[in-house]
Amino acid sequence: MQYYQSILVSRYMTIFAHDEFAKGFLEALLSPFGKVEPSSKIAAEVREVDVYFIPSGPDLDCTDLGLLAQCVTSLVVFEPFRNSVSVSDIRACLSKLYDLHAKIYREAKRKKQPEPKDDGLPVLWILTPTLSDNILISLGANLDAKGGEGVYLLPLAYKTGIIVIHRLPRTPETLWFRILGRDGVQRRAIEDVTALPQGHPYRQNTLDLLSNLKVTLESQENIQPEDRDLIMQLSPLYLEKIQAAEEKGKQEGEQQKQREIALNLLRKNISLETISEATGLTVSELEGFAKDQLR
Repeated sequence: MQYYQSILVSRYMTIFAHDEFAKGFLEALLSPFGKVEPSSKIAAEVREVDVYFIPSGPDLDCTDLGLLAQCVTSLVVFEPFRNSVSVSDIRACLSKLYDLHAKIYREAKRKKQPEPKDDGLPVLWILTPTLSDNILISLGANLDAKGGEGVYLLPLAYKTGIIVIHRLPRTPETLWFRILGRDGVQRRAIEDVTALPQGHPYRQNTLDLLSNLKVTLESQENIQPEDRDLIMQLSPLYLEKIQAAEEKGKQEGEQQKQREIALNLLRKNISLETISEATGLTVSELEGFAKDQLR
């Protein structure tokens, strides 16, 4: 009995680790474009939505986010699932969405503001790795012509969409959702992130979050086989991060050493040109350095 309890706890902790990664990942991507509230409380009984995004303005310049950019044009709630979502899970998400709507109505009434219009209320996006056609049909969900394969919309009044991550095509536009997939889908997404140019605005942040996920998964007592494969894939990226940090430390140490040499030479009234040749620092850098250190 104790063995099975241990397995259940291990699986819960693993799912928790991936859930926390998903929330942190979406927060990192969306925070430049508005307010992000992970684990946002919505009712007196302390119910939480996973990620609540409030855009900073009507015209966000976030086209690099691809399909994700299409989902954040207004108030939006994201509910990511590590395992395939069930009908009861979907109902619970809808319930939380409508609790949030009720909260917004109450706040408007308390502040004596006009009642929010329907298009001003948050939209829900449920993110699931897989989902059966039978469940989609039972929900009345239809393929979203704009979003394409893998993106489904419930009837308009529900203000809800479902993204079935493993049905998304492998394109740059879907990358930031595919990273939340499982098995081969997630592995290929990590490969796609790694292949992005070094200067890409979301590459390094995503790799840092993945490195943190690796550390979290390694700390679990009973690591699931799928997570062992993920850890193996992330290990070179983690090593790259450590080596980059060490190299940065060496460079900063060398720069500090050159500054100390320059400061000593400045105190001896050596010309800036001579100090520049000796240390590799530019004359303009030395001028600013002299103002800060010798005043």
